[in-house]
Amino acid sequence: MIFGLGWAITGACPGPLFAQIGGGFLVIIVTLFSAIAGTWVYGLLRERLPH
Repeated sequence: MIFGLGWAITGACPGPLFAQIGGGFLVIIVTLFSAIAGTWVYGLLRERLPH
């Protein structure tokens, strides 16, 4: 739910993030950095999460 909610709030899935930045919507850089940070945190916690 959090994953989908983030997409809904920002209006961007991973692919279009770069298109939006290229289109001049520079505020999307915050979303890009948040996506990178979330991936990094997942990598740190992956071993402890139930899969």
